[in-house]
Amino acid sequence: MTSHRIIALLLAAGLTAGSSPAQTRSDSPMTVEDAVALVLAHNPALEESSRAIDASRARAEGSRSAYLPSADVEATYVFLGPVSVFDLPGESIKVFPYNNYDGHVGVRQTLFDFQKTGSQVRLADSRVTLAEDTRDAVKRDLGVRAAETFYAILFLRRSIAVQQEQVRTLGEHLAITRKKAEAGTATQLDELTTQVRVASAQNVEIGLENSLRTAEIAFRRLAALPADAPLDLRGEFSGSAVAPASRDSLLKAALAGRIEARSAEDALASARAFRQAAGANDAPSLSASVLYGVKNGYIPNLDVLRGNVVAAVDFRVPIFDGNRTSSMEEEAAAGIHEAESRKQEVALMIQAEVDQAISDLRAANERVGVSQTNIAQADLAAANSRLRYEAGSISNLDLLDAVTAVAQARLTNLQALYDIVEGTIRLRRATGSPVTGM
Repeated sequence: MTSHRIIALLLAAGLTAGSSPAQTRSDSPMTVEDAVALVLAHNPALEESSRAIDASRARAEGSRSAYLPSADVEATYVFLGPVSVFDLPGESIKVFPYNNYDGHVGVRQTLFDFQKTGSQVRLADSRVTLAEDTRDAVKRDLGVRAAETFYAILFLRRSIAVQQEQVRTLGEHLAITRKKAEAGTATQLDELTTQVRVASAQNVEIGLENSLRTAEIAFRRLAALPADAPLDLRGEFSGSAVAPASRDSLLKAALAGRIEARSAEDALASARAFRQAAGANDAPSLSASVLYGVKNGYIPNLDVLRGNVVAAVDFRVPIFDGNRTSSMEEEAAAGIHEAESRKQEVALMIQAEVDQAISDLRAANERVGVSQTNIAQADLAAANSRLRYEAGSISNLDLLDAVTAVAQARLTNLQALYDIVEGTIRLRRATGSPVTGM
């Protein structure tokens, strides 16, 4: 992994991490399965997506309220004047009182609305499904970032060990060169050249150590660990090539298992549900209501409160709604076309990601074999160069090149082994398989 790829990985991990420290800590070594479980247990992004699901479910439950009756209590007071009065022999009779009181309990129930409520419920349920898809995608991506950061730390630690060995070897050669320079069998240029190689190797080590610190910080943030939490990680890079399955079987598994494919299908279903809801917006409705209460104003004693019952059936047919329904139907049709295009785009994206992951993994497999051969050749060349240098048949620069080639071959092999692990993670993500258990 180049330094640019490591930085990009760590930035991706850090952007989705939270700041609250995890409460659980363990002194036992952490495997990649432990790392993924820790991140999924404590990263706030997953909690945030879970709360979004809760909100969607609450809205879906609210849409079902139209199936249930509604009840309310109403009380009104109305002053009316002037009051009409007509005279009868011996008395004057008011048509209605000045002070009018009315209090009642009412129950209303929609009897039939031509699937208006049903379409709204289906639309709300589809949005719950989309929220669950989003949560699953967040969970998958957090697991992938946790595994990638976990192995990036291991890779950097082992790269530092290789580089430290090179610095040690070059330091030993520098001591020998100084003695030879003092004895007159080597030049000051030989000593200076060796010092430059040592400094160059130390600079590489410093860069690797800084990348390691960055990786550890990113992992702690990803897992919401305290800044001083120790990271005792345990894992191995595969020493042998890994042959991916056939492209057709991997692509079939990806189209069936990828969250993005399921989410695109769910988005299309949601768009169709929205179209049904839009079409039912101007449907007729039939409802019934029953009210019971007390009011005054009954002849002959207008001021006495008396019980009363009102029962009604209401049938409504919308005639004109300002083109609101037609606009919603146009919006729904556009949304369906968009969802269909998105579904096709996702299928192409999945295919490209599977092909790229297969290509990367195969290339890493090939580099492992080549790098193992290069290590053997570099070790042999370095051993021969030391003998020839001691015999005076090659220059100090030739020996330094041979020593440097050993470290480079080991780093290249380590890089290839890491690329296999990284390629396997990417292939698992591309096919929708669990990232752990490699």
